[in-house]
Amino acid sequence: MLWRLSLVITMFVGSVSFGQGDFSLEDLNPNSDTYGQLVGPSDYLGQICIVFFGHEY
Repeated sequence: MLWRLSLVITMFVGSVSFGQGDFSLEDLNPNSDTYGQLVGPSDYLGQICIVFFGHEY
């Protein structure tokens, strides 16, 4: 039982320590409601947010 608690605490500390910081980037999707605006994960608190960094050649 103690090892499970240690594992949970280690996972929590690791996720907080290595989690992605907040950032803002310009929305370049012309079909988006926020096109041309700076958006980031903090704009979607309480929602599921998937961040994709794509590149078109």
